Amino acid sequence: MPTDPTSRRGSAPHGPVALFVLAILSSAFLIFLVQPMVGKRILPWFGGAPGVWTICLAFYQTTLFFGYAYAHLLIRFSPPKAQIWIHALFVGAAFVALPVLPGEVWQPDDVTDPSGDIVAMLAANVALPFMVLASTGPLVQAWFARSHPDRSPYPLYAVSNVGSFAALLAYPFLLEPRLPLSSTGTLWSWAFAATAIGVLACAWIARKAEIGGVPTVPDPRNGSEPLDRIRLALWILLPGCAVILLMGVTNAVCLDVASVPFLWILPLATYLFTFILCFASERYYRPAPHVFLVLVAFALTLGLRVTFAILRLAVDDVVADALESLGESAYVQIPAYCVLLFSSCMILHGELYRLRPPPRALTTFYLCISGGGALGGLFVGIVAPALFDDYYEVRLGLGLTLILFLAAHAHRAIRPQGPGLVGWRWRIGAPLALALGLLALWPYDLDRDRIVYQERSFFGVLRVTEYGKGPRHQRHLVSGSTLHGVEFVESEGVPIPTSYYGRATGIAGTLAWRPKEKPARIGLIGLGVGTLSAYGRPGDTFRYYEIDPAVAHIARDAGYFSFLEKSPADVEVVLGDARLALADEQARSGSQGFDYLILDAFSSDAIPVHLLTLEAFRIYARSLRPGGLIAVHVSNRHFDLLPLVARMGLEIGLSPLVIRTADAPRFQSRDSHWIVLAPDSERVDRLARFLRRRIRAMKLPPDHMRLEPLGNADVEDVPIWTDDYSDLLSVLRIR
Repeated sequence: MPTDPTSRRGSAPHGPVALFVLAILSSAFLIFLVQPMVGKRILPWFGGAPGVWTICLAFYQTTLFFGYAYAHLLIRFSPPKAQIWIHALFVGAAFVALPVLPGEVWQPDDVTDPSGDIVAMLAANVALPFMVLASTGPLVQAWFARSHPDRSPYPLYAVSNVGSFAALLAYPFLLEPRLPLSSTGTLWSWAFAATAIGVLACAWIARKAEIGGVPTVPDPRNGSEPLDRIRLALWILLPGCAVILLMGVTNAVCLDVASVPFLWILPLATYLFTFILCFASERYYRPAPHVFLVLVAFALTLGLRVTFAILRLAVDDVVADALESLGESAYVQIPAYCVLLFSSCMILHGELYRLRPPPRALTTFYLCISGGGALGGLFVGIVAPALFDDYYEVRLGLGLTLILFLAAHAHRAIRPQGPGLVGWRWRIGAPLALALGLLALWPYDLDRDRIVYQERSFFGVLRVTEYGKGPRHQRHLVSGSTLHGVEFVESEGVPIPTSYYGRATGIAGTLAWRPKEKPARIGLIGLGVGTLSAYGRPGDTFRYYEIDPAVAHIARDAGYFSFLEKSPADVEVVLGDARLALADEQARSGSQGFDYLILDAFSSDAIPVHLLTLEAFRIYARSLRPGGLIAVHVSNRHFDLLPLVARMGLEIGLSPLVIRTADAPRFQSRDSHWIVLAPDSERVDRLARFLRRRIRAMKLPPDHMRLEPLGNADVEDVPIWTDDYSDLLSVLRIR
């Protein structure tokens, strides 16, 4: 069996190995438990945007670097006898910063560009405890190398990633469904205290070893491996590129499904698993299979459009359409992106481990790794949104991966340090990897000619696209794979309402039920392109609440859509988080007196959980005049929100009516699911009768619309969501 070249023999170990393993395992567990835990607390305050998690990741990577820098300085410049006391003071300062969950006082007033607020919040609540835990890995490994000089400390790095991996799985499957967030935070604080005691015990054992004069066996590589600049640069660039890929894939996955802890965890767990494999043993890393998997995953993700354009040359259009539909589904895209991330990070982390130094330079090595991670996180979190109008991070990271792969092998060819591409492998592998890297960096898009406007903001990438000509000429507003609105450009007067809001949908019938002789006051959460303004009448007021300024700009000011401009109603747009804005208005002026409050924030793929809690629905109820209605759009590809919304409505004393409608191309209407919450069952019955008469008058088939009143018995098993408890996994559609 091959042995690790850094292992050393010839002296007796001091202290139980299990204590060092447990200290590293528990600290890593807590580091990666606090990330989704704090993310869940603050995500609702910023509209549920994937950008919140991106900023959090950038902060955590930067704080990790500071923790590693502290460990490096402590080991390098402090006498071994003083290290335990210095670290004890640092731990004490971290105790003062507990708990890590931000309190309500940190809720922002303005969330249109919240990056600074998020960083300040994390710095005040999380930074010190996180730094203490982050420093544990390199400190405990250095202390282990001192007290156990016959053992390699590097497997402990794999152990730390096992702890991280366990935390990422424990949170969504064990903790989140069973415990309120506040209880999880309390348990975390107690676990932090226990871990800190264990880490200080490791420092004490290392101190005793130093006093006892444990001999240090010379490392056979100490004199033969100078830390040259190229090697140091690779220590920084390889992990930095891996973080770029991690955050880029996280953005891609969250855009296709939802920005929730379960999906944040999937790419992060994939990333950590590559660390576990690569740092456990060199035998787990073989470049060739991973280069092949990168090619396959690239063809199914970034190159999907090109893949199917080529496929159509070889197969029937019906088969090609079916395969393309399957390939674009989240059930293919998410695994494909994870394979892309896994194989790319195996290449990056495998090459990084092959370049590892002897234990004497261990803290320098880990400092460079964390520094590279911090640079990658800052690039994606801060630099990329300012530079790019789309998410190019995965493409950039993939191209750099293959270029760095070549650089690492070239460096080993100059300074032999283990396996590398030599001879014919180099002559074949180098041009192939370079070509693949350049292909990944090529920003092709087969639909680019359809895009008339594109903008990237904190909340995602918005595109205005055009299709058709003449009477069928239309513009779409899309974000990721979600359609936010359609307008026929050639229509005269008020544009025709379309899509989920067309004349044959449930919301169209509900708005038609309002009295014609009395102007209505209507509140709407979620703007899109303002399609529902087409139902406005003279004297009506439509008041939109929209969190993304870019959406408001496109719908109102950019000249691409005219629903707001041409509506007969008075249209108002309030920028900011809807729940915070409604509560603030109520605190200043009382109820908004809405006849209808329409919630249209859940059809996209990023679910703002804070708009679905009991506290939120109480705010909605206070915004209504007596007899007012709440209408909630629950059409969603991945989440079945209907039972939850019904339960929330019943909990605040309203009666739910579910309205399901099928496609109706003649009325430019897509299939949609709406749920109306009325003051009592009598109002529900009257609305249902009106909707049936309207469908008959429109000469639509009887099964076009399905109506279902719900009562307590129908949803009694649905748990109530609060600001302290929610479980998106419980409403995930399994298909």
